[in-house]
Amino acid sequence: MRLVLLAVVCACLPWGSLHAQSFDGEWSVLHVCESTQEGARGYTWRYSARVKDGHFVGQFREKGQSPSMTLEGRIKADGTASLSARGISGSAEFNQKFATTATPISFEVMAKFTGATGTGDRVGSRVCKFTFTR
Repeated sequence: MRLVLLAVVCACLPWGSLHAQSFDGEWSVLHVCESTQEGARGYTWRYSARVKDGHFVGQFREKGQSPSMTLEGRIKADGTASLSARGISGSAEFNQKFATTATPISFEVMAKFTGATGTGDRVGSRVCKFTFTR
């Protein structure tokens, strides 16, 4: 009887959710994009992020500023994450070759978190690396 009760209790607990919560807390993000052959200049952004109940939200500058970006998504129990980047690119001050006005930012990042660190790569043609630390 005790074994059956233990099995029922274990089946009801959200183990994956509990493990994903181990990533909860404050994080620092280092976001580095290389220059492209087409002439877009490389850049390095540093910003903070917060994970709560496995939900990751990082914010570079204030929303609506140029440039600014929100990086958001869910960290799975195994530490993998698919994050979405949305925001506004820089004005001519930040990207002299292409952007004379702000343009939308939209891309995905595949990431892996382990303990107090993580790494990620932008999906697509532009090479961007992400480093996450607590």
